[in-house]
Amino acid sequence: MLDWLAIWGVTQAAGFIFKPILENLAKDAAKDWAKDLLKGMPGKIVQKLKKEDIEIAAGKALKEFLQLMQQQLKVRCKLAETEIKEYTQDIQKFISDKLVTEILGKAFDINCESLEAKTLENSWNRLQLKPLPSKFNWQSITEQYFTQVQELLLDSKELHHILELQKLSDIEINTKEIAGVIVDFNLIKYQEGIRERYGNLKLDSLDTSGYAYNELKLWRIFTAHNVR
Repeated sequence: MLDWLAIWGVTQAAGFIFKPILENLAKDAAKDWAKDLLKGMPGKIVQKLKKEDIEIAAGKALKEFLQLMQQQLKVRCKLAETEIKEYTQDIQKFISDKLVTEILGKAFDINCESLEAKTLENSWNRLQLKPLPSKFNWQSITEQYFTQVQELLLDSKELHHILELQKLSDIEINTKEIAGVIVDFNLIKYQEGIRERYGNLKLDSLDTSGYAYNELKLWRIFTAHNVR
């Protein structure tokens, strides 16, 4: 069995007050919480990832976010350790919210330029959690988290695979666009539409009495040329 806390870097983090949150998530590794976090990435990228890769990425990202939360409360808001611990249950509820996980997961998208700090702030209020100190800065924590996750993609051996998959996906899309191929173009349906639209001759202007012109197929009266 994998030691998720060690893999996520939690074991090595001294003075990590919100460690119990990740301990609970490590016990629930069989659940889809990690996959939910990465839903902010393009679906076809997530489908190519192994379950283990997803759990490593999600755990490392949440560890960074929780450390930033602790830093804000301790350094910027000047709270004591006992006061910070009082936020543990609320923060666990916060990172379990569907909208919050979606925003946090967008940090893994290499085409994403920023995260929605205001939405995170509104989500905290929407969930009716313990009020944060007035000096708590959502914009600062969101920008730092986004930068650190992007750095993880570049520097982490385990997460570099996610970065490479996204780059390959972008190359594929760009290549198709250059070649004039519409992304997600359904050729089969297009072919069926052409046959339905032009398969029958339009002889409405002629005398149609005595013959079912509506059933006259183009290929029944057209003779293909063999001469080259």
